[in-house]
Amino acid sequence: MGEIALIEAKEGNDLLTLIGTAIEQLRQSIELFETSSQAEGVTRLSSVIREIDTYMDQAHDDPLLQLARIDVSSLATDLKDIKSDLVAVIAQVDDSSSP
Repeated sequence: MGEIALIEAKEGNDLLTLIGTAIEQLRQSIELFETSSQAEGVTRLSSVIREIDTYMDQAHDDPLLQLARIDVSSLATDLKDIKSDLVAVIAQVDDSSSP
């Protein structure tokens, strides 16, 4: 039964998938910022924010959280902090690109 839960988690929106896609999006955004493609970098950061929101809407169904005994409310707080940091970066980029 535990193996089935893990297979379903891998196919769906689980914490490990969120972490993997977020890392890739953040890596791409850094590359874009370094090549002066700020608008595209902001788009990548916004994508991470949307992915976090989507995950948090479904986190209570993530069997990985139950298996790892991760407290959903603590995780939600941590993810909100990450979102706040990303929003701050986006705001800073927007401010620096405004005349």
